[in-house]
Amino acid sequence: MLGLTLVTAITATVVVSPGTVAADQVSDLKAHAAQIAQDLVLEQLQIGADQQEYDVDSAKVQRDEAEIGSTQNQIQSDSLRVSQDRKRLQAEAVSAYVNMDPSDGVLFEGNQSDAFAKAEYEDVTTGDTELTIGVLHADENGLRAERATLDQQQAQDQATTNQEATRASAARQTQGELNAKQSEITGQLVAAVAQQQAVQAAAAAKAVRAAQAAATAAAAAPAPASGAASSTTQTAPAAASAAGQGTAAGTSSGDPVLPPFLQCVLRVESGGNYAAVSPGGTYMGGFQFSQPTWNEAAQLAGMPQLINVPPNQATPAEQDDLAIALYQADGQQPWDDSCRGG
Repeated sequence: MLGLTLVTAITATVVVSPGTVAADQVSDLKAHAAQIAQDLVLEQLQIGADQQEYDVDSAKVQRDEAEIGSTQNQIQSDSLRVSQDRKRLQAEAVSAYVNMDPSDGVLFEGNQSDAFAKAEYEDVTTGDTELTIGVLHADENGLRAERATLDQQQAQDQATTNQEATRASAARQTQGELNAKQSEITGQLVAAVAQQQAVQAAAAAKAVRAAQAAATAAAAAPAPASGAASSTTQTAPAAASAAGQGTAAGTSSGDPVLPPFLQCVLRVESGGNYAAVSPGGTYMGGFQFSQPTWNEAAQLAGMPQLINVPPNQATPAEQDDLAIALYQADGQQPWDDSCRGG
């Protein structure tokens, strides 16, 4: 016995309009699923781009924070210098006051040498004080400018971070919606495929029944030949009649009429014994079906209740039905014996 691939045979033999409707639905769902898959890929690319931009902005924020830290250190240094300048000014003022002559409140007075010293002191003191005050004002202005720059940069960085976080969240939400839609379409596609398969199985069963009716009508003409085959089966080993099973020609009133080829197969394969089992247990029944081939024939015949039922445990009529369905779908190919070509 040879394994069979029957899907092609079914498709080539049976064409029905309900299947066309189911096929259209399956095609539409497949197209929808493909579009969703493409949208998911685009969304993933967008998420990747957003993440890259977010990483760039994060790196920029880190650089800005480093610059802010450096600027803050500079501010602290400048603040310390300003404080030192204030203290030095205060010390100079106090020193000038302490060294002033208390009698007349004049720091330098007397001879020409004292007058010269006074003038020199005033020049040095005034110039140094003005210089210190200028430096102090420059430092204070620099501090204010730097602090304003820092505040502006921090606000800009925070706005950028918030914007990127919002975009990333929206992209992830879109991805979740697409995943949910893809799952929904996948479920609908599975249901549509199952419906299409059911329609095809029903159409195949209908075609098999029509073929059986045609075979019955064709077999009605050569009645003597059919009777001779039946007589030959009657003279075969008596195991079938002892087991209470029918013969190749189907002697019971409800059995289908077997084509001559299948009558020959029944004789050669099992001697007409519908309960026969091969020595290895692989092939069973009057036509010596393997279980996988039997299951495929059950689908062809529109008798799914016989799937996984051991062939030798089915009734003779059921075995005949499945043999006819397989013969109609694949001809003599499944049986490799002397009956082929007969």
